[in-house]
This record gives sequence, structure tokens and C-alpha cells, in this order.
Amino acid sequence: MIVLLSAGCLSATAFSQVISPATDPPAPRPQLKLERELDENRAATQDKAPTFARAQHIEGSAEDRLILRGDAEIRRGGTVLRGDTITYTQSTDVVNVEGHARVFRDGAVFTGPRLDFRVDAQTGAMPDASFAYAPRGGRGEATLIEFLGQERARMENARFTTCGPGDNAWWVQAESIEFDALDETATANSATLFFKGVPILASPYLSFPTSDRRKSGFLTPSFGLSSTLGTDISTPYYFNLAPNYDYTLTPRLMSKRGVLAENELRYLNPEHRATLVYDIIAKDQQFGESRDFKAVRYEFASPRGFGAGINYNRVSDDRYFVDFGTTIVDTSQKVLPQDGYLAYNQPYWNTAVRITKNQTLQDPDPLLLVAKPYERVPQVSINGYLAEWRGLELGAALEGTRFEHPSMENGNRYLADVRAAYPVLAPGWFVVPRARVSSATYDLDPRFRPRDSSQTRTLPIVSLDSGLIFERDVGWFGRASQQTLEPRLFYAYIPYRDQSNLPNFDSALADLNYAQLFTENIYSGSDRISEANQLTAALTTRILDNETGAERLRAAIGQRYYFTEQRVALPGETPRTNKATDVLAALSAQLGRSWAIDLAAQYAAERSQFVRATAGTRWQPRRASVLSAYYRYQADGIRQVDISGQWPLSNNWYAVGRFNYSLEDKRLIDTVAGFEYQQDCWLLRFVVQRFATTAQTTTTNFYLQLELNGLTSVGTSAASILQRNIPGYQLLNPVPRQPGRFDYYE
Repeated sequence: MIVLLSAGCLSATAFSQVISPATDPPAPRPQLKLERELDENRAATQDKAPTFARAQHIEGSAEDRLILRGDAEIRRGGTVLRGDTITYTQSTDVVNVEGHARVFRDGAVFTGPRLDFRVDAQTGAMPDASFAYAPRGGRGEATLIEFLGQERARMENARFTTCGPGDNAWWVQAESIEFDALDETATANSATLFFKGVPILASPYLSFPTSDRRKSGFLTPSFGLSSTLGTDISTPYYFNLAPNYDYTLTPRLMSKRGVLAENELRYLNPEHRATLVYDIIAKDQQFGESRDFKAVRYEFASPRGFGAGINYNRVSDDRYFVDFGTTIVDTSQKVLPQDGYLAYNQPYWNTAVRITKNQTLQDPDPLLLVAKPYERVPQVSINGYLAEWRGLELGAALEGTRFEHPSMENGNRYLADVRAAYPVLAPGWFVVPRARVSSATYDLDPRFRPRDSSQTRTLPIVSLDSGLIFERDVGWFGRASQQTLEPRLFYAYIPYRDQSNLPNFDSALADLNYAQLFTENIYSGSDRISEANQLTAALTTRILDNETGAERLRAAIGQRYYFTEQRVALPGETPRTNKATDVLAALSAQLGRSWAIDLAAQYAAERSQFVRATAGTRWQPRRASVLSAYYRYQADGIRQVDISGQWPLSNNWYAVGRFNYSLEDKRLIDTVAGFEYQQDCWLLRFVVQRFATTAQTTTTNFYLQLELNGLTSVGTSAASILQRNIPGYQLLNPVPRQPGRFDYYE
């Protein structure tokens, strides 16, 4: 039988019933509105929602009291009450359930022998109860559950775990646990965390989130061992100050160094983004004095076109990152940027003022001198561009920069650049002629150059880019695909201008790579523009999946040919004598669903020698199973093997690791090795990391992490170390989908 109660009316389809006769004429029957899909947003507020009653037998009056017997149910809005016998008093809106009482609300299920519940107020009590909480996949028991409104419930003498029934690998035992669905948090008083029956954490107050929503409180503590820092313990505390800014304080205790206080403040709104970092150790036990790191990162972008930014970084000494860095990326930082800019952008032009300074950190080895870059104080630029005007692409740029260096020539540089292109594109072919005029004027410091302190250089630059595209249908590992064949020619001409008397503020010989083959100038920066009468010939083929458009294979080969000798050169550079560059070739392919390869080489045909080469492969047959191997070679003394992987050893054990070995130096450059052990509701990681901090020294760190599903993790975030070091690594316990209020409907 189903009964619908709303504003004193009753509608029933009865198998058997005993209902007192109604004295008033029946009101219009409420109608159900059909929707195309379930909606998480309730259409009516709780106090206005109709009440549905269902049972095998219903007795009583709809205006006063109903007694529901046998598979009884009361439903209102997103709340469902069930039991063997339900007594509902409409005047007080109170439900009394006897026998197998259950409450379904907000993705949670509460079960007990009986229940007293006020439906409208969402308040009540259930003794000797159990609960299953969907947002964290958790469950538990309590001597009493109190419902404190629509969003809150408190469990007395409670136990909580995310382990499956019959598996109590870990649990939280507390005098009380209060769940707040609105704040998406749980608070436990006088709580103890047990793992395998052993208490590992006790706290008078323990708070943890029930979703990914930010919340103030302690974050995952970090425990590790380091050969240079000793025992390394961090206990971060997160302050959720407002929806758009927060602050994290991390005291980091190192037994061989002291306490490093790490501070990070973040701010975000639609136009501004800022991060402030200040880390300080009052007295390094080995260094004997205070050491610190400061960073300011700020970005501003207005819809009206205004922009600004700051990227300022500074450390107290050259060895700061060597001593306190936790990755090879940290310890290899040598030039810290200290930049700031103001900008204004419009659809066809923009302008900017930028100041670029730096802090240069020297290696402890005096033979490894790090050159300090020039500072730009300031750099002013204005650019204009028109993507299409009568078939032309037009652009112009003006720039003025003041270059300063403590021990090298200083001066001002003024650049002017005008360019035009006329692309002709058609199915199967393209031709793009380009023309450009580049001018540079120098006003140099007389202290370094008493005579000829003013210099000027103006050069025309022309190029012609062209290509053909052929296509044919092919099969690729059983899938219908399309193969392309794309020959390409790129010609560039620049007349010779003597530039030996010009300073060099920012130019360097550009790295020879496939993209650089299709540029006019062999130098980066603006202080050197080499003469050019050169042609690049290249050939590319691709295989594209017909269904998805995904690129399954790309192979390319190219070479640049010179028709004139090189006369423009940087100070100390030996001009080239060969008539062509080395041959560049590359191949990347996805072989089926699980296998991929990457190959690249630079081959000097005149010497019959490989200058550079890399070869790599990755096999990933299923989730959390990946093996990678890469080889890197450079003729100037680099031969490295890099092997990494994540692989299951059994149903629960996984091996993880990465080994980057130098065959030339016969030593490990970077090593990560460990294991992961996964169970239904917890995971254990143990990782050892060893990496070079300088040319002569290395650091070894040990990490242990216990991850309790749906609660927290104890120990260093070893997972982040594995994600950074192992290509294709996947978390064994990914973040589950947050369930909705329909997940626990029966």
C-alpha cells in the first residue's frame, strides 16, 4: 500500500486497510512531476515537501496517527525512514520506528533496533546503532546516534572505519564523533586511532574532512630520514582563512640542523593570484647562523587589459637548496629570478615594462663557476599585430632595454622590428612567404668603451616556407587509420653585416633541434643575426586514427643546407665550415594500447658519428602497471640509462623504482626504490631516494607512508615522490567519486 499525505489529504491504493472516515470533502490529489533525470537540487523545501507512506498494512487516520506494519516506509524529500513497524503522528510530525529501523539521508544509512525521529526538524535518536557514511565510504557503530538537524549527526561511544565489513584493519575510537554534512567535516572527541589493534595516535580533539573541501586543521605529518638532515619531521597546519585565501605553517624538525619554519600564504580572486613564501631556520646547527628563503609570486590580469606580475626569489646563502632541498630539481637551482612587470593588452597591440634581476648561486666546487646573467633594468616594449589584412599577416615591435652587469659591459639597446607574411593555404599544400626588417641601436657605457659607444645594425630578413600533404588509408594494429606524407622546404636569406663591434647581452648559439631548422637565425636573443642563404629540407609522416583523430605515429627527418660560409660569430666562437647541419630524425609511436616508443637522433654525416641520441620505450598493459626504459647519449661525454616502473608482485604487493645511471661516470645520478602494499582500506609505502646535490655529494632519504582510506595518511607524501620520478605512475587508491543522495536508495 502507498499513501500520500499532504496538507491533510490522503490518497491510497489498498490491499487491506482500517481508516476512519473522512469528514471533509477530499482535496485535489497532488500530482507527481516527471523529470528527464534525477536532480540533486531539491525542488521543494523540506517543510513543504509531501510525505509518502508505504507498508503492507496501514491503520489509523491520515489527520492524526498512522500505524504502518510490515516493510514500512516514510519518505519526505531526501529522507527515508524504514522499519518493521512505524507510527507516524502528523500533528507533531514524529515518527517512532520499532524493529530494524533505518534512516537514509545525505548519502548516509543509519541502522538500529528503534528510532524516534521528528521529520520536519530532522532531529531524533537511535540507540545501539550502526552507520554507513557514503562520502568517505566509511562505516561504524555507536551506543547512541543523535540527529541534530538536516546536516548534523552525533555518535556517542563511536567507532569509525572505512574498511569493509569483517575487516577492522584500522579504526577511530572516540567518546563522540559529530558529522556535519554542510561543512563536510567530522569531529571526534577523546579519539584514538588504531592500526592492526595497536594505538598509533591519540588526541583529545581530532577533526578530518568528509570530502575534498578545504578545512583548517593539521595536514598529513611527514616522517623521514636523511643522510644530511638526520630525522626529518614536519607537522603542517592549514588555516582556511577565507574562500579565496589560506595560510600553511609547517614546523620542520631536523635532528642535525634544528627547526625550519615554513610559511606559505596564498590569495586568489578572478583578477589576482598571489603566493608568499618565507622559510627560516633561526640557527642552523651545522651552519652556525640563521638561514632563510623568500619568495613572492603575484599575477594580475584585468578584463580591461591591464596586467602585472612579480616573481621574486631569494635565499640567504648559496648552499640553502643543497642542504634543505628534497629533490634533484631543488638542489640544481642556480639562478633565482627576481622579476616584475606591468602590461597593457588590447586586441591588436600590447605594451609592457619589465625589470629582470636575479640571484646567482655558486656551486661549492670552485671549478664549476655559474655565470651571472645580465639584468634588465628596465625593459620597455610595445607590439602591434594584425592577423589578417587583405591576406597579409602584419606585425611591428619596439623595445628599449637597459642591461647591467657587475663585471661586464653595460649599455642600452633599442630594437625596431617590422614584419609581414602572405600565407597561401590550400588542401594538400601551402606556401608562406615572409619579410622582416630588424634594426638595433646601442648606447654603451663609456667606462667600458670610450670610443664607438654608439652602434647600429639594420638587416632585412626574408624566408619562404612551403609544403605538400599527401594522404592514404591504412590499418594500424587493426584500426582504420590515415597516413600522411608531408615534404617541406624552408628557405631563408639574410645579408651579411659585420657585428664584431656589437656587445653581446643576450645572444647564444641556438640549440639545434627540429623546430630550429625552420627559423631564419642560428642565434637566440637579438645581439647577433647571422648571415643566411640556407635551405631546410624535411619529411614528416603521421598515422592518425580515423575514429578519434589521435596521432598514433609521427616520424620526421630534416637537414639544413648552407650556400654561404659563416662570418658572423659570437666572441670565442669558431665559425662553422661544413655545408650542412647534422641530420635530425625523430620517431614516436603508440603500438597498440599498451606499448609506446620514442626515438631521436642527431647524426653528423661528415664524421659518420651520432652527436646526440635518445631511445625510450614504455609498456603499460593495465592500470598501475608500467615499465619504462630510456637511453641518452651525447658525444661530449654523456651516456645515461634511465629505468623506471611500477609493477605488481602479487595481489597486494607492488614494486616501484627509478634508476638513472651514468655509464660515463659509473655512478647513480638519481635513484628511487621502494614498495607499496595495498589492502582494502589502507596502503603502506616505503621509498628510498638518493640523488646528487653537487658534483661530488649525494643525499639519501628514507620515506614511510601509511595511507588510511577516507581518513588521512601518516608519513611523508611518498606518493608525490613516485609521481614526480616514475613516468606513468598511478595511485593505487585514486580519489573516489563523491556519491549523491540517490546512492543509498533501495
